Amino acid sequence: MGARSAQEIWEAALGELQIQVNKPNYRTWLEKTVGLSYQDNQFIIGTPNPFIAEYLDKNQRSLIEKTLIGLTHRDVKVLFSVDARHQNSPGSYRGREESLPMFNPKYTFDSFIVGNCNRLAHAAALGIAENPGRSYNPLFIYGGVGLGKTHLLQAIGHMAQASHIQVICVSGEQFTNEFINAIREKKTEEFRNKYRKADMLLIDDINFISGKEQTEECFFHTFNELHNANHQLAITSDRPPKS
Repeated sequence: MGARSAQEIWEAALGELQIQVNKPNYRTWLEKTVGLSYQDNQFIIGTPNPFIAEYLDKNQRSLIEKTLIGLTHRDVKVLFSVDARHQNSPGSYRGREESLPMFNPKYTFDSFIVGNCNRLAHAAALGIAENPGRSYNPLFIYGGVGLGKTHLLQAIGHMAQASHIQVICVSGEQFTNEFINAIREKKTEEFRNKYRKADMLLIDDINFISGKEQTEECFFHTFNELHNANHQLAITSDRPPKS
């Protein structure tokens, strides 16, 4: 079967998958995929970037194959491939691939367990992932160890990165060490440009920089620059902000 038939089958499959997975999952991982080819029981699905291809291969392959088998009534083996049309388009993933952070594939909104203690944090995190810079900016999440702060921050990054938003996600310790190295190597201008040009900045455990005067000042200026430009900021801490 040709590419046209593959796309027709895939559109039907997407209709089924849209019912089977939640909205954030569908919008992040499936919405921009296409059916590239279907031949000899092998179905090739095109994705906008390698990041989405890897995630789907690891986390949703069985569901997708089951859905396609139900539609075609044949055994189907699924392969994921980056769609060349996305690779060659302006602002595509390829141009940013080297600078994109790698997120833990387990830390997504789909895998986050929502309870009474974290319902508001989850809703706020999902809100900024879907509409960066429009609400809850900045977003500050605090709580004890093991309560899901890092999970939510990574989930935000997953969704934003899949939508081709330029995300920087680091820990407070990484930010500090990078800043110190920039001073040592006389590359502070490069450091500032890297962080202040991000569409979204996520910092986990910002409390690490507390008491480090130069790092605090650097973060203060970075924060103001991004916030004034209406770029999204989200930070986590194990303690509430000081009044």
